[in-house]
Amino acid sequence: MRIRSVMYAIVPLGALLGGCFLAAAGAGAGGAVYVTERDAEATLLASVAVVEASAKRTFDEMGITEKRTIAEDGAGGLKRTLEGTLDDRDISVAIQTAGTGAKVVVAARKTPVTWDKDLAKKILEKIVEGAK
Repeated sequence: MRIRSVMYAIVPLGALLGGCFLAAAGAGAGGAVYVTERDAEATLLASVAVVEASAKRTFDEMGITEKRTIAEDGAGGLKRTLEGTLDDRDISVAIQTAGTGAKVVVAARKTPVTWDKDLAKKILEKIVEGAK
C-alpha cells in the first residue's frame, strides 16, 4: 500500500512540473516584455523583417513620425534601427537577429537623461502583437 501512495504522489508532481515548463515555453514564444531603467525589450520567434514591418505599422498607428531607418547586415545577423518622434519624445526601436527570432529594444527618451518607460512598453507591446 505504501508504494502506491508514493507513486500517486509522484505522478501529479511530474504533471505539474511539465505544465510549468509548457507555460514558460508559451510565455517566451509570445514575446514577454521586460522593462529596464531606460527601455522595454522582448525576444520574439519572428524574423527581423516581420518585426520591422510590425514596428513601421505601430509607428503609423500611434502617430510616431519616422525620421530614419538604419539597416545593417553582418556576420551576427540582421539589425534594423527605426528612429522617430512623438510629441516631445524621441523614439528608437532596435531589432536584431537572436537565434531563430529577433530581439527588440524600444526606448522613448524625454530628455538626454530621462526616459518614458511606460511609452516604450506600450510601443513594444503593440509591435509584439503585430508580429504574431
